[in-house]
Amino acid sequence: MTWNEGYVTQIPYTPGFYHHLSPANLHLVLLMKRVQGLPLHQPFTYCELACGLGMTTNILAAAYPHAQFYGTDFNPTHILHARTIAQAAGLTNVTFADKSFKEYLHEDLPPFDFICLHGIYSWISEENRQAIVEFIRQKLKIGGVVYISYNTMPGWAMMAPLQRLMLQYKTVTNTSVEQRLNGALEFLEQMKATKAVYLQEPNVVKRLERLKSQNRSYLIHEYFNEHWTALYFDQVHQQMEQAKLTYLGSAHLIDNMENLNFTAEAIQALAKIPDPVYREVVRDFYLNNTFRRDVYVRGLEFLSPAEQTEAFRRMKFMLTVAVDQIKLEHQTALGKLQLQENVYRPITMCLKEEGPLSLGQLEAKLSAHNIPLQRLIQALLVMTGMGYAHPVVEGIEPTQAQRFNQAMIQRSLHHSDVNFLCSPVIGNGISVPRLEQLLLLAEAKGEQGLEFVWQNLKNSGMRFTKEGKTLETPEENWQFLQESAQKFAQNRRPVLRQLGI
Repeated sequence: MTWNEGYVTQIPYTPGFYHHLSPANLHLVLLMKRVQGLPLHQPFTYCELACGLGMTTNILAAAYPHAQFYGTDFNPTHILHARTIAQAAGLTNVTFADKSFKEYLHEDLPPFDFICLHGIYSWISEENRQAIVEFIRQKLKIGGVVYISYNTMPGWAMMAPLQRLMLQYKTVTNTSVEQRLNGALEFLEQMKATKAVYLQEPNVVKRLERLKSQNRSYLIHEYFNEHWTALYFDQVHQQMEQAKLTYLGSAHLIDNMENLNFTAEAIQALAKIPDPVYREVVRDFYLNNTFRRDVYVRGLEFLSPAEQTEAFRRMKFMLTVAVDQIKLEHQTALGKLQLQENVYRPITMCLKEEGPLSLGQLEAKLSAHNIPLQRLIQALLVMTGMGYAHPVVEGIEPTQAQRFNQAMIQRSLHHSDVNFLCSPVIGNGISVPRLEQLLLLAEAKGEQGLEFVWQNLKNSGMRFTKEGKTLETPEENWQFLQESAQKFAQNRRPVLRQLGI
């Protein structure tokens, strides 16, 4: 077998940032479950297995200069990109290696407080899954935290045959991997047009339509890996037990809130299942889950309910979006969810006017609204889960994050591969698209900054897209850039400034 062991290596994976992997998010999950977490202003060690292009690891290393970060991915193209970004930003607390999981076991590594892996567990062989389990068993500290996400059943049951069909198409054709993906999608359309019964099923048709618009690199990695497997929770849980891990909950905060995911009758039915592992499997059937983001710990130190409440009361929160982006109506597995205006609006306006506040301070300022503390806690957790708010991580030196952001903003003049920047205030990454980065660059250049950016973009032949239409003339593009700068200054810039960007 070749070095790639059935894994797609012909093209790089997408350069994404995954905020669920951040220590700040994992710390919040632990607190939700009444488990004592590591203070994030103290030194800690963090490892990402299958780090891809390294964006998550690099941004988190920039956010926590007092911690040590390690990332491995056996694709050397991925690691070259990760190291290039780290060097450009002057990061000295991150180390990348192009090692397989089995090879990484024998590296000279410290014991880790956090070990995280996103998605890869579904895309590799059983032998490599066992190597990951052994790595966690040997390298995770007592009290350490593991994040592991993966494709799961029963949500993938309808699409698993489609993945198999696309994979087999790949093996019987001999063109580039990109051409094989396009050929597979065309072949599926042909099957649908000629009335293949499977491809008449409405949910399959809907998913097939979605595939056409999804990122091609993602599709190749999702559908063309030979060992692709959608796993049930109990299968992963059994393997994590081998590393002495205990399941805690989901890294996606809202997944942990039963009243937002299930009817009262479903909550009662689930509560009657005595076995916690089987209960979690049944829970996935209620939700028809396609993807899990599981958090495990090695050893438990529980807080009392009073200690948990006091820890929440001390925790500071801040808004991460402009107020007009906060919506009270959301679609969930249960249908439409309407957030209570008399709870969420006062919280939102108070955080907008006052800036970051502890829950205790928020409770005092909103005393006239008679919002119970536990209701206030849940509302802030919901807002964090929806990306509207985030806890503040105090005691972190911001210089390294600022240096990282400056390097990435400068890079945006010629590259479009980094669409996240680092917030030292919340210890997490924030989505900042290339256009916004260019506007930040213009701001840094001073009075003539926008013209400087425009001249460089014009010389490179870049054109903007407005309402799905590419702007053709230089005049149209220059006007669009000016309009975007005005909107950015009014709406988005104040939020980024509060986030330390």
